[in-house]
Amino acid sequence: MKKKWKNWTGNQTATTEGIFVPKSEDEITSLIGKGVANRWKIRPVGSSHSFNSICVTDGLLISLDHFSKVVDVNSDRLQVTAGGGITLSALNIELDKHGLALPNLGDIDSQTLAGAISTGTHGTGKNFSSISAAVVGIRIATGDGAIIEVSKSHNPEILESARVSLGALGIIISVTLQCIESFNLESIELTDSLSSVLERFEYEDSQSDFVEFFWYPHTEIAELKINNRTTDLPTRNGNIQRFLNDEILRNASFGFLNKYWRYFPSHVPGILNKALKVGDSRIQIDRSYRVFCSKRRVKFLEMEYAIPRECLLEVFKKVQKIIENLSTPITFPIEVRSLGPDDIPLSPAFGRNTGYIAVHVYKGADHSSFFSQIENLMRDYEGRPHWGKLHTLSSRELMTLYPEWEKFALIRKRLDPDSHFSNDYLERVLGY
Repeated sequence: MKKKWKNWTGNQTATTEGIFVPKSEDEITSLIGKGVANRWKIRPVGSSHSFNSICVTDGLLISLDHFSKVVDVNSDRLQVTAGGGITLSALNIELDKHGLALPNLGDIDSQTLAGAISTGTHGTGKNFSSISAAVVGIRIATGDGAIIEVSKSHNPEILESARVSLGALGIIISVTLQCIESFNLESIELTDSLSSVLERFEYEDSQSDFVEFFWYPHTEIAELKINNRTTDLPTRNGNIQRFLNDEILRNASFGFLNKYWRYFPSHVPGILNKALKVGDSRIQIDRSYRVFCSKRRVKFLEMEYAIPRECLLEVFKKVQKIIENLSTPITFPIEVRSLGPDDIPLSPAFGRNTGYIAVHVYKGADHSSFFSQIENLMRDYEGRPHWGKLHTLSSRELMTLYPEWEKFALIRKRLDPDSHFSNDYLERVLGY
């Protein structure tokens, strides 16, 4: 029986031959065999938080919801193996129980572990890397029915590419992560003039552990977030502050305003300028994963590009100009982050200190002109798109942006020579 699927935002839909939730590795390989025998394409699906069509297929969707637990903890090596279907939220809680943590996380924790590494999910911090960089082992089911283990000592050349693979190599059953001892973060959030935030961002990015800022379009106001490791204990009011800030202000109130702005877009600048107050600040100390991640309940569409770090603020100012000339106001803040380099062939941060600029619009809003102009700007700076977010680049452009593109292509041909795990999106971005 045909099964329908849609992603979190609702902008991607599919009518599939079935959405399957296997309970064992044998069931996974059996489903792959069924797909191959019927010439159906096979795609993994997680929490469906990707904004593009990376999961869309008319073949089989395989969910690893039953592979959602921590299966091994090596306390001596600080390594943890977890099922590919575990959410980052659940993983973080389990790691903390063992006195462990991931070195860095992104803004949200709704993604599955396999989905997060497959798309290169990242946070911020010039001396840190993406979640994928913490991967030291993967167990993967391939198109020929085999299940292979890859690690730094066994098939290391496969591990390199599998850490960011777009789901193109097979079904990721489990992932082994190099963790660190759990830690607390002191979080400082400051609302200030944009000029002050831009000046301080450069300083803090060189001095602090994790720094990012959000600019509110149609204002001269921005929010700077500075997170630093600390041995101080969590603040007592941290949970209350987080609830008020995340649930009341950033979700309930912001969601209402976006619905209002849909009908009265000309009111956007006025409301934003009245609502945002220069000088507002918030300081809290909590477990790292609680500080890194927050809830995002207001649905939106997003495009994000990775560019050379040295160009970051130059490009940001050009993004400002684009927004100033749009006919429709932008209601979501522009997010700016900084990340260190890694050595993963398809990682947007491969081989260079990286700046990230993310733009968003409310779900259902017309984004075609805005996103198109942003993308053309990013092309001028060798921008690499986030694999799980909206973009229009094809393999012809992308292969020029990744020095080790061919290394990944060879691994893909080795593990999936007949493209059983492909779809229209992968054909566009990978070439077949």
